[in-house]
Amino acid sequence: MLNTMMTYLPDRLTICLVLLVLPLVVAQGQPPKIEVIYPKPNQRIRAVDSTFIFGNVTPGVELTINGTPVKVYKNGAFLAYLSLVAGEFIFHLYAKRDGEAVAYDLPVIVPTPYRVPESDSLVIVAGHQIPSRDLGLLPGDMLDVSFRGTPGRFTYFRLSGSDTLLPLTETPPRPQSYWGEDLFGDGDIPDSLLIWGIYSGCLTLNREHIDDSTSIIYYLCRSPLTVLNCADSTFFGDSLSCDCISATNERRLAVLDGNEIVIGELVDSVQIIRTGPRKGYLSIFQPQGVRFRITGFYDNYLRGLLAPNQPAWVPDSAIHLLPAGTQWPQGEVVLVRTHKLEQGVLVSFDCGAKLPFRVEEDISAGKIILDIYNCISNIDWVRYDFADTMISMINWSQPQEGVMRLSIDLNQPLWGYDCYYEGSRFHLKLKSAPNLKWGLRDVRIVIDPGHSPDPGAIGPTGLMEKDANLAIALELAKILRKKRAKVFLTRVDDSPLGIYQRPELAYRHNADIFISVHNNALPDGVNPFHNYGTSTYYYHSHSKKLAEFVQWRMLKEIGYPDFGLYHANFAVNRPSGYLAILVECAFMMLPEHEMALRRRSFQEKIAESIADGICDFVKAEKKTSH
Repeated sequence: MLNTMMTYLPDRLTICLVLLVLPLVVAQGQPPKIEVIYPKPNQRIRAVDSTFIFGNVTPGVELTINGTPVKVYKNGAFLAYLSLVAGEFIFHLYAKRDGEAVAYDLPVIVPTPYRVPESDSLVIVAGHQIPSRDLGLLPGDMLDVSFRGTPGRFTYFRLSGSDTLLPLTETPPRPQSYWGEDLFGDGDIPDSLLIWGIYSGCLTLNREHIDDSTSIIYYLCRSPLTVLNCADSTFFGDSLSCDCISATNERRLAVLDGNEIVIGELVDSVQIIRTGPRKGYLSIFQPQGVRFRITGFYDNYLRGLLAPNQPAWVPDSAIHLLPAGTQWPQGEVVLVRTHKLEQGVLVSFDCGAKLPFRVEEDISAGKIILDIYNCISNIDWVRYDFADTMISMINWSQPQEGVMRLSIDLNQPLWGYDCYYEGSRFHLKLKSAPNLKWGLRDVRIVIDPGHSPDPGAIGPTGLMEKDANLAIALELAKILRKKRAKVFLTRVDDSPLGIYQRPELAYRHNADIFISVHNNALPDGVNPFHNYGTSTYYYHSHSKKLAEFVQWRMLKEIGYPDFGLYHANFAVNRPSGYLAILVECAFMMLPEHEMALRRRSFQEKIAESIADGICDFVKAEKKTSH
């Protein structure tokens, strides 16, 4: 299921559906049965004004939910998309047949959307102040501050160690977080969800601000202040006449002494560095032992400096702070060599230290860009392995201070890459296509039936996604083996398998292609009658072409609507050493799809469409790989 795979976005809703047999209210004889799969009683659902409810009843009954007639399928499955209101909301289910009836009340908790303070009020809203966590910065850094309050007011802020007030500006209204509708629905954000009264400003810190515990104080006034210094004797009277209120941010600001150099060393073997705390990925799979300077913190994240004006953020649990006086590692590259491999080429050079790096793919230009941070380009020699035909040219540059760049032009399509250090020697392993002369023959394909031990999504009559995924994967394996591919499955039964164990198995089998098989569900608040279909997901650019071919074949052969081709940060797609995609074939929560997924013929149809997409891709690659 798609939501379970999004491990780098913690606030994303995971729909873990549990079979729930509800108590029945018995009339006379045998009353109809009601079984709700989703939501669960007293569940807190992430929805605004509408959401779905599904399950099954005794076939042939008439069903209403909150007075609305709901279609019951021939197998008893039902799915409804209904309005709701914030607070404790109750779904009233009522089923009847041949004079027998059953009723059930299902309570859920609906979060209350953010409410903008009334226009005649004077409010600084608690819990909506930035910084929202303890923060550490250096002199010269920009401090961004913000808070929510009554719209249309005059606002200011100051640091507790300063008497000077600085103005804040009201920003245009912003929509509330409604990611499910924005990504999987029509993207319509109702006006009722717009947030007014957001004020923001900034301050460049200097050495006068150095303090290990500073507070930020906010002011909101009906009229503009004329005195912006709280030490001025007239400030109190001015603030009274302007009808001002103030609030102190509970989070603390530390302005650190920038003269002290602190070096951190990564302790995890495959650490990810980010653009901000809990933000997007700047570079993946940094090896243990990489060092860089630490220049700040935000809650439990530390900020490192890779190069001038290039910050990076890592969880503090992944970094060991080295003793004071530890040298800030810097590197220099003098020569680069290539070595032909059985399937690809190895680019290697000595940096003089384990330094952070970043790889960027430009597939349309047939180019790989490698940046080594805190490193100087002093390259006089590039020695090519003359037997290699994959690399056309290697050029080096110093695009900015502290960044050495290699630009590698390729003659052949890239099927993956891996980076690693041996001591201070850096290796970039570029993978070319396998021998495609005979099509799929001997191509190594790893098929991953998603989920287990967790069930994934569950359909209205109880079909578990993990079982549907496995059935499709087993059929896909049969088809690909008939085409002489070397096929491996991450599981062939319900054996438990962690999400990070699956890529490990792919590497162990030296995969050329990795396919993760899933079936979909929606987050709360998205209409399943308008938003459903077949979708495919990739992470690295070198996997996009495979994703396109497979998506096109599934749409043509399965016949469901196009639910999209996605770049998505899924753990099983993130490894860079092979082509990796994830497919969401059908929607578990739709009664028609669940019924189809139970049929062997439909499982075979899905498997055939995926296999056909892989074959189409291989045919296209065969023309350009050699």
